[in-house]
Amino acid sequence: MLKLWRRHLPACPHIDKGRTWAKCSCPIWVDGALDGRRVRKSLDTLNWQRANQIVHNMEADPVVTKNSSISDAVPAFITDCEKRGLKEPTIKKYRETLNPLLRWCASRDITQVRALDFPTVKGYVRDLTDSTLTIGKKIERLRTFFAFCHDEGWCDSNSATKIKKPKVTNAPVVPYTAAQHKAILKAINKYPVKNSFGYDNRKRVLAFVLVLRYTALRMSDVVQLRRDAISNGRLLLRTSKTGATIHLPLPPAVLRALKAIECKSPFYFWSGEGKVKSLITTWQRTFKALLALANVEGHPHMYRHMLAIELLEKGTQVEHVAAILGNSPPIIYKHYSPWVESRQQALEKSIKKIWA
Repeated sequence: MLKLWRRHLPACPHIDKGRTWAKCSCPIWVDGALDGRRVRKSLDTLNWQRANQIVHNMEADPVVTKNSSISDAVPAFITDCEKRGLKEPTIKKYRETLNPLLRWCASRDITQVRALDFPTVKGYVRDLTDSTLTIGKKIERLRTFFAFCHDEGWCDSNSATKIKKPKVTNAPVVPYTAAQHKAILKAINKYPVKNSFGYDNRKRVLAFVLVLRYTALRMSDVVQLRRDAISNGRLLLRTSKTGATIHLPLPPAVLRALKAIECKSPFYFWSGEGKVKSLITTWQRTFKALLALANVEGHPHMYRHMLAIELLEKGTQVEHVAAILGNSPPIIYKHYSPWVESRQQALEKSIKKIWA
C-alpha cells in the first residue's frame, strides 16, 4: 500500500508538525510497498490531487515507466543539437533557456521530466523576467525541448505546446534618409585614422558603410565578407542566418572602397582569428561611434530597410526584392507592405471607388 506525505522544506513554517501535516505547499512523496518492492520517492508535484492520481496509476499498473531526470535530459538534448549540426549561437540560446529551468526546478525539488506538466511549466514561464519578445522565443525553445523528451519517452506529452506566447508589437520599419546617409559618410573624415593594428580605419569604415548601403546584407554577413566572394564586380555568398544565396553586382564606388583596404587576411573586415560574436560586437561599437560623430541615431540594419524601401518605391517586384535581401516574399510583405507600389496603387484605386 502506498501512502502520501509532505516532505517539508527547511523554510516551511509547519516543519515541526511532521509528515502527517499536509496543508502546505511542500513537495509530495510516496512511501510504501508496490508489487513486493519498497517505494519511497518524490512524486515531483505539489498538488495533492495530482499526487493521488499518480499513486492510483502506479497501483493500477505497477510496471516501471521510463523516466529521466531533468539534469540528464538537458545535456542529452544539447548533445542531440550538436549532432544535428546546429550552429553554436543557436545552441547557446537553448542553454540560456534550459539552464535557468534546471535551477528553477532544483529550487522546488522537481527532479523528473515527467513532473514538468503544463501547470508547472506555465509557472516557470510566468516567473521569467525577460521582454515579451524574448519570452516568446524561450517558449518556442521549450516546445522543442519537450518534443525531444516526448520522443524519448521521458514525458507523456509536450507540456509547452499549450502555453501561449505573449503578444509582441513589432517595431516600425525605419530606414536611413538620404540626408542621414550623407551625414554618416561625412563623419568618416572625423573618425580616428589608425587603429591598434595600424590599419587605416577610415578606409575600412567607408567600405563597411558602403557594403551595408548597397547590398542590404546583415551585419553578421558583412563582417565575415571574404575577398573571394567578390569576382568580376559581383558579390556571391550564402547568408549565415538563412543560407540564402545572394548574387548581386556592386557599384564601382563599393569596389574601389573594398580594394583600398590594406589587409592580408582573406576577409575584408576580419583577421580570421577569434570568435564571430566578438567580431560583431567590435564592429557594432565602431558603427555606434561613427553615428555619434554624424549626430545620427540608428543601427546597421536600417541600411537594409533603406535599400528594400528604395527598390519597392521604384516598382521592383516583391519577389525580386526578396531575392536581393535573401528573404521570402511573405517576409517582405510583412515588413514593407506600405511601400509596395502595386499594392498601394490597388488600395488607392479601391478607396477612390466610394468617393462618388
